[in-house]
Amino acid sequence: MRISIVKSSILLLLTAMTTGCVGSSSVTKQPQALPTSTEQPTKEAVLNSTATPTAKPIEHSTPEATIAANPTRCETSQLSVRRVSEDAGVGNVALTYAFTNNASSPCTLYGYPGLALLDEKDQPLKKVKILRSESTYFSSKQPRQQVTLAPGKQASFQIAYNHIRSTEEQCPMSSKIEITPPNAYKHFTLTEQINPCTGKVRVTPVRSADAQPK
Repeated sequence: MRISIVKSSILLLLTAMTTGCVGSSSVTKQPQALPTSTEQPTKEAVLNSTATPTAKPIEHSTPEATIAANPTRCETSQLSVRRVSEDAGVGNVALTYAFTNNASSPCTLYGYPGLALLDEKDQPLKKVKILRSESTYFSSKQPRQQVTLAPGKQASFQIAYNHIRSTEEQCPMSSKIEITPPNAYKHFTLTEQINPCTGKVRVTPVRSADAQPK
């Protein structure tokens, strides 16, 4: 009787083991989902991306043309000069010269013209000093002013000196004079005899021709 019970227990155990093995082989394994990465992309990955950024176009600006508010200064090439009058009294002499604008556009003059007295060899006279002066024996103080010369208009100035000899020494005498417009580089050469016995010649600034004393 006891032996039969033991055999029955062994048989049941073997049956359960066999059934478990068969059941386990029929289980279908489900594919596992790939883990989702929470890491941010690296800087190198971004730089190596196939997407090409669109470059912002560079804007180039062109400066506007500047128009001069005032006429340009007069060049020697657009002017002419001549003596227009002469005054004399008590040994003093004043020669008035005028620049004329021969160009088709206006230009400006400001300040003192250049002056040189030359001898017969075209050399500057010795012992003669050129002085800038706002007044002469024949004209009151005339400060510098900017003169705008329209085409055909004039601006004048004076050359003044004393021709009375105070010693036995002979006074210097020019054969020519050189006149340079204010702020210019080239000059005019005129035949002119000037004998400044005191060794001084005064030159006034250019003024409007209408502003000169009559």
